[in-house]
Amino acid sequence: MNQTLKPGVRIALAGPLADATRVLRGNYSSTRSAPPISVADGLRQAMPDATVTLIPFSPSITDGDPVPGTALRTPDGRPGIRAEYYNRVDGDRYADKPALVRTEDSIVSRASQYRQVADDHKVIWTGYLVPPETGLYRLALTGVKGQVSRKGQPIVSATDFSRWAEPLKLVDVRLTKGERYPIRLEGQSGVAAAPAIFWKRVTDDLDRDLASGAQDADVIIAVMGLTSDLEGEEMPVKVDGFEGGDRTTLALPADQRTFLEKAKATGKPLILVTMNGSAIDLGWAKDNAAAILEAWYPGQSGGLAIANILSGKADPGGRLPLTFYHSVDDLPPFNDYSMEGRTYRYFEGAPVYPFGHGLSYTRFAYAPLVVEPVDGAVEKGLRVTTRITNVGQRPGDEVAQLYITPPAFDGAPRTALRGFQGLTLKPGESRTLSFTLSPRDMSFVTMAGDRMLIPGDYDLSVGGGQPGTQAPVEHARYTIGTAMPLPK
Repeated sequence: MNQTLKPGVRIALAGPLADATRVLRGNYSSTRSAPPISVADGLRQAMPDATVTLIPFSPSITDGDPVPGTALRTPDGRPGIRAEYYNRVDGDRYADKPALVRTEDSIVSRASQYRQVADDHKVIWTGYLVPPETGLYRLALTGVKGQVSRKGQPIVSATDFSRWAEPLKLVDVRLTKGERYPIRLEGQSGVAAAPAIFWKRVTDDLDRDLASGAQDADVIIAVMGLTSDLEGEEMPVKVDGFEGGDRTTLALPADQRTFLEKAKATGKPLILVTMNGSAIDLGWAKDNAAAILEAWYPGQSGGLAIANILSGKADPGGRLPLTFYHSVDDLPPFNDYSMEGRTYRYFEGAPVYPFGHGLSYTRFAYAPLVVEPVDGAVEKGLRVTTRITNVGQRPGDEVAQLYITPPAFDGAPRTALRGFQGLTLKPGESRTLSFTLSPRDMSFVTMAGDRMLIPGDYDLSVGGGQPGTQAPVEHARYTIGTAMPLPK
């Protein structure tokens, strides 16, 4: 995509992560921060003149977001949920009267913030779940015992506290917009899993909803990817493509791949937004999508950041910090600890996208490199200078990358990144950049484990990506005449 989305555009937004929020933070993050902004909400904020039609996805292994406070009501009908905190008296017995009663904005224990609540306590939440839309939902409980009910019968319940990182036990239920579903849940201190009600609105006929949602759309935005539940550390999950937190394939989940093919078949331009913490195979998307935006786990306001890029309010100035391969078959087995075939430095194949790759809404040109030895001796270091110009029509972000390609020696890498600088330029603006390379920057490690300045001819490049890719790059050469050992 070489153009941004225009005001008034009609967007069909789909995919299991299109309205997802839990995925934004990944893991090892705090939930006690600003409310998360999904891609759906971000697009509506960034593009108020656009029409955004959200197409529910079919049930997926990525499902499950905490029910927001906007869908909760207290027993007397106010926003939020009633929380009663009871201190433990002894054994399994708790006080008859709560130490604290308050309205929380979600199913969360805030006991640590109040002196009257003991370290050993339980919490009872009561109120109602009120769906904003009629449809098919998937519900799950974690870190609590109790139920959400309808006419006295549980629609989702738990009799035991779940374990940390235990996969969500989602159940399908049809809910009606505005109907109040009673909630009574109990949590206890010392339970590893955080208390929560998780849900996801889904469809039981994705083909029908795709056809309807895309019919009048100008573009389809599909938000796909993974979650930290699937590719996190030591996760107790075993499903197609994932085992115990490890990846067994680089492919997107099968239902996501199928949907992308069907979205492409509508004839509408297809934009793919991916969220993930590791490389995925984007080979099909590279050949078929109008644009791909790699968002990783973008943080609590990630949906707005994504929308700002798609709408052109921000320039996509990021660069890939790893190689995107076609398949695990491209890589050596994990029980092979040699570097051969691993990372951009030693991979000899053709990746889908190389390490350091990234595009902008504008174009940059580099002037020929000026390479000067420090104190007149190459062995003391180099000073590399170039001039970068924004030759496009709008402001943009560039990441100038310096690579060194060494002479052949046993264990030599293809090339190695030795410096980078980010900058923002207005149309027509130029800026001089300089890199100073120390002897260590110019050195390599031999198979014997010795760090050395290795004699021979070197290729040095500075540009918008690796040498040998489609990125704009300027080259220079230098020679090291004598081997010189360096401290490890």
